[in-house]
Amino acid sequence: MKKNIFWNTFGSIFYSACQWLITVIVYHVADLGSAGFLSLAMTTSSSFSAISLFGMRSYQVSDVKKEYSQHEYVGSRILTCIVAFITCAIASIWGNNLYQILCIDAFMLIRVAEALVDVLNGEDQKLDRYDLIGKSYILRGTATVVIFTAGLMVLQNLMVTLFIIAVVNLLIAFAFDWRKTSSLEAIKPVIYNKKIRTLLLQCVPIVVFSFLFSLEGLIPKNVLQQMEGTESLGAYSTIASPTLVISVLANVVFNPFLPVFASVYQNGEYDRFLKLLHKVYLALAGLAVVTTIGALLLGRWGLALLFGSSILKYYNLFMPIVWCTILIAFIWVLSAILIGLRQMKWLLIGMAVDFGICVALVYPIIGSMSQNGVSVVQIIAYAIYVIFMAIVCELTVRRARKCHREEM
Repeated sequence: MKKNIFWNTFGSIFYSACQWLITVIVYHVADLGSAGFLSLAMTTSSSFSAISLFGMRSYQVSDVKKEYSQHEYVGSRILTCIVAFITCAIASIWGNNLYQILCIDAFMLIRVAEALVDVLNGEDQKLDRYDLIGKSYILRGTATVVIFTAGLMVLQNLMVTLFIIAVVNLLIAFAFDWRKTSSLEAIKPVIYNKKIRTLLLQCVPIVVFSFLFSLEGLIPKNVLQQMEGTESLGAYSTIASPTLVISVLANVVFNPFLPVFASVYQNGEYDRFLKLLHKVYLALAGLAVVTTIGALLLGRWGLALLFGSSILKYYNLFMPIVWCTILIAFIWVLSAILIGLRQMKWLLIGMAVDFGICVALVYPIIGSMSQNGVSVVQIIAYAIYVIFMAIVCELTVRRARKCHREEM
């Protein structure tokens, strides 16, 4: 388990750090306008990445009873990637000029490569080959940073650079990930049949949850861009970029434990499950405390080191963004537990209500608080949703334990 956690954590953080690093590079090599275009492309494609991923990774690795085969998981992912790219390409036309549309489409191809790798990594995880997962992250992360830096410096064109990165990421997905995973178990993708349809229907609540959750991050940023322009969004995104590691760290450290949670619950070990769940709460609370203290002590120094002292005029944005990111980490971990509990219905219902709260608050709060309003809207909505998910987790397990005892 320690080895698995190391490979999964190091690889994921390395890749996320590389994704974050390109937001730093664009700030230094180009300008705030380009940083805004990159942020828009990353955020918009992230929303449609929810369709390509279809919320299936947590379902896949918690499928301890092997309801579906690797052929069906991989085949369904190819189908969802095609649908996601087409949907993103159509949606990107709304409110964007041609250059922005092409940047979004290019980054969506990168998301498609990530989604293809994700389903293959799900199979690697089930076979305890986390080393392949870590190596894949390192390969793609390194290629992304090197090509982005060289492309932006030589071509001076963000859009063309993003398309080159997309092609290279797709090549790595097939040349490394597909080849390695298929050497462990035969993969003959089934694109569509009755079982694929059933699998996709099972995951519909998860993908809608993921899509709405991504939109909760996108809508406030789009509103900020509409009200104050791309440079204001670029400044906000630049300040936010170092904080992304918080949610990534929480997600990847917990990910190897998800099959354990699913197995414990399905074996009827409800008291043990509750103990594990409460340890997760304590770990998340510890993460929040340590992150807050670290950000208060090192935030100003770190931002100046990364972006130069001129960025400190936006420092008032930093701590609200940190708290917002902490709550995002809570949501990813608790949502994975709810999926392991197969409580997708409540996952979706809670997010639908939470999304409505975000939409209702976004214009008045950003209108009165400017850039900080983006974070405040999300903090309010996310905090409500975290409390809701914790309650559902507790009630689900306690109800199952009660029914089990009555049957005995």
